[in-house]
Order: sequence, then C-alpha cells, then structure tokens
Amino acid sequence: VMFGSQLPSASAAAACLLRHGCNYAVWLGFVWFGIESNHSDGSLVARNRYCYKWFCLVSRLCISGYFAYMSVGVIAAMSNPHVAVLSWIRLVGCLICAGVVLVLQFWYGQRILRVVNNFLRLFRRVKALPGCQVWQFGGRRELGLLLFKVLCMLYEFFCELPLLFTKLDAEYIVSVLCDMHITINSSMICHACFVGFLSVGALYAQVNRYVRHELRRQLRALEQPNGQRASRRELKAAGYRLDECLAIYNEIQRVSSAFQELIELPLSLILLFLFLSMTLVSYFVMLNRFRDFSIMLLVVKLFMDLVLLTLAIHGASSSSRVIRRLSLENCYVTERSDWHMRLEIFLNRLNFFEFRVTPLGLFEISNELILVFLSGLVTYLTYILQYGIQSNQI
Repeated sequence: VMFGSQLPSASAAAACLLRHGCNYAVWLGFVWFGIESNHSDGSLVARNRYCYKWFCLVSRLCISGYFAYMSVGVIAAMSNPHVAVLSWIRLVGCLICAGVVLVLQFWYGQRILRVVNNFLRLFRRVKALPGCQVWQFGGRRELGLLLFKVLCMLYEFFCELPLLFTKLDAEYIVSVLCDMHITINSSMICHACFVGFLSVGALYAQVNRYVRHELRRQLRALEQPNGQRASRRELKAAGYRLDECLAIYNEIQRVSSAFQELIELPLSLILLFLFLSMTLVSYFVMLNRFRDFSIMLLVVKLFMDLVLLTLAIHGASSSSRVIRRLSLENCYVTERSDWHMRLEIFLNRLNFFEFRVTPLGLFEISNELILVFLSGLVTYLTYILQYGIQSNQI
C-alpha cells in the first residue's frame, strides 16, 4: 500500500474539527489571535488582534473577580464539609488556571504566535515535499482522538447549561454564566496542550510515512537494472529530497521544544488539577452511594481528558522514535557516502534530543503514568469504601 493508505477525507475531517475548535476558543476568549489566509500565497497565518486581546484580558479579570466573590459566599453557606472541600479546591484551581491564561495572553502572547505560525509553516513544508499527497491534518488516529475531545468539550458546555433555566433571576443567570466561563476556560489549557502534542505527532507521522514509502520509492527508482549509474541530475534531485526531510525533522524537534518550554508550567498545573479533581469527585460519588449520575459523568470526562492528553503525547513520542529505525536501507546505496553520512549524523543527534514530556522535570507523561495513577486511586478508594461500610457512612 502506498502513501495514501489512509483516507484523505479523515485528514480533512480532522482539520475541519480543529478549525471549528479554534473558532470556539476564540469565542470563549481563550484564543485572541485569528487564523487568516495570507493574501500573497493563500497560506494560513496567525495574526494578532490587539483590541480583542485587551478585551479578553479585561473581561477575564472582571469575571474571575466576580466568580471568586460569588463562590466564597456560596461555600461559606455549605453545611456538608466534603462538598465544601471539593468546592474550595475547584475554586482555587479555576482561579489559578485563569491567572495562567492571563499571563500567557499578556506576557507570552508574541511567543505563542510564533509557535503557532511555526506549526502552520511546518505543515505547509510537509505538503510541499516532492510527490507528497495533499494532507490537511493527520489521519484516522488524529480524527478519532479529536472526536473524543469534541465530546468532552460538548459535555463541558452543556453540563451547566440547564441551570440557566431553573431560576428567572438576572443575578443568578450572570453567576451561572461566569461559572461556566471560568470552568470551561480552565479546561481549555488541557485542550490546547492536547492539540499541540497531537500536531507534533501528526507532523512526525506524515514525514515518517513519506520517508517510508514515497522517498524510498524515489530513491529505489535510481537503481539501474543494467548496473549503470544514475545521472547527476537524478542524484541531485534525490539528495534534495533527503536533505529536505532531514531539515523538516530538525525543525519539528525545534518547534516542539519551544512549545514544551511555553506550556511546561500550565501543563503541570492542569495535571495536578485533574488528579485532585478525579480523586475528590470519585470520593464524593462514593459518599453519595453512586446515585448522582451527573457527578459520575464528570469523573468519566476528567478521566477522558487525562487519557486523551496522554495518548497525544504517547503518539508524538512513538512517532519520533520511528525515525531512529530508519536505517540506510531507505537510501539508494551508491559510492557517494555523503548521503549515508548525513543520515547517520542526524540519527545520532536524535539520541541526544529524544522527544519526552517531563513537566518541570518531575515525571514523564506516558501510558504507564495513567496506570500508576489509576492503581493508586483504586487503592485509595478501596480503603475509603471499607472505612465507610464499617462506619455505616456508605
């Protein structure tokens, strides 16, 4: 099967979901820049919107302040200590996430724009490879992960929406809208990290697919059946393709490193928030004897966010390791050893620049991390369940 083994429609559908997701983030004020077509060549470029940026900053400050004032009064009136602790952690986590978004927009806005434009430029560069089919964003795997992410985002939006119609009071409606805005924007940090790592994995996968199929076919076409050497023009064209692939690998590595440096602290905070939320909400579900279906759905949603983020990171890491298995068999064997030398130098460099996601250097995000957390969570909840049964609380 050649380079187009996956349906291009899956790539187009994934790009469509990503485009609508970006518009949704702009509508929420999380993304202040616009993705527009360049008038010169029609390519997509991220452009700053200064007026909308300041509107997002001011509105976020006002909404966060009102949300904190409203939540403190509500929590102080709670009689259930377990619900109060859960509400305090939710309030502190949401306010920290709001502060992180404010800092990213105000202080790191230009760096974020550069990273986004570098990603867009990389996708254009991959599409411009000689003989490469036109792909928009990934394939079936990326489409599947994006569909699950869309379900999580729909749950975020609609889970509190029915509360707007329970009481016809202006102050109550404003408080619910502020709560929805703060909560959804807190989750947008996780969604942004997911999209970034998914983009890195899609870039690696597309170039790997091109090297494995199209480039190897082009290089093997240089082999002459009668033992004649390929012409200098053919060797020059093949050398250009090889150099361009190696340059793209190097650029992906540079852009992914810049992206990780930018979101290292927000990623650490959102992971801590997810772990704490899952633990406390699961404990609250057990206290209610599994009778609150909406809270159980919240646990599933939090777990899905964690799993999707981990799968996106695992896919990017796995795709980057595939490059190391690209040996000299992918190249046309000639007397020109400079081809092989260039490839070997690049493969050796990858041993020192392995794609790994380690927030603040504390731990590595991988599938094993999910298993360790789940085992600890099950053990903790088992002790709580045994204690609740013995004390007649559950």
